[in-house]
Amino acid sequence: MPDVSRLSLFFPIAGVLALVSFTVAQAQETTDAKPIDDKQCINADKISGYRVVSDELVRLEMQGQKDILLRLKRHCPQLYYHKYMSFTPVNGKLCARFDDIITRSGTPCRIESFSDVSKETTERAK
Repeated sequence: MPDVSRLSLFFPIAGVLALVSFTVAQAQETTDAKPIDDKQCINADKISGYRVVSDELVRLEMQGQKDILLRLKRHCPQLYYHKYMSFTPVNGKLCARFDDIITRSGTPCRIESFSDVSKETTERAK
């Protein structure tokens, strides 16, 4: 029969070690993450309009700047069909990888990235 006192001491120590290794791994993930820069967020108050290019792309018309191409992480159902979206900026900004657009049907679609628009970019996207 195993010694009960040894087992009762082993399991709490194993639990603490597992917790410590999980916390260290989690801390490494957060320090390895890339910081958000201005290319990944845009000022929402500069958006004067938009044009839905496809179920994955939206051209944002910007006040006094070049237009910006908003790329979605995945196919966003019925976005192109309805040609409507809404969004809720946080602190006046819309950020890639964190914020969503909402379609007319209420489906949230995550923003993957923003890029400057060139005529060739939107033509290839169609």
